[in-house]
Amino acid sequence: YGIIRDVMQNHLMQIFALIAMEPPVSLSSEDVRDEKVKVLRAVSEIKPEHVITGQYVRDKSGKNEGYKDDKGVPRHSVTPTFAQAILYINNNRWEGVPFILKTAKAVEERKAEIRIQFR
Repeated sequence: YGIIRDVMQNHLMQIFALIAMEPPVSLSSEDVRDEKVKVLRAVSEIKPEHVITGQYVRDKSGKNEGYKDDKGVPRHSVTPTFAQAILYINNNRWEGVPFILKTAKAVEERKAEIRIQFR
């Protein structure tokens, strides 16, 4: 699952939980963890139409190689190097607000982001 396990599941979900959680009773690691767990449990099931994955390919000029051009990558690999997911939280504060988590490898600008669209 490539970038999903590498970046989204670990890094972006941690940031997402910190942004969306309710203020903890204290800043102790246990209280922060408890609030992160609460918000993660309130995330709606992710619908397939809210997920996009992809894999970078060789550019038209041939200057930049594609993922499968790497010698260590199997020719038939479907490992994603791009992923986007839209999450919704079932609670009063975030009801109906999409959280857009997006990350990619081998792009001109290296970044991982969470975009919140307030209504």
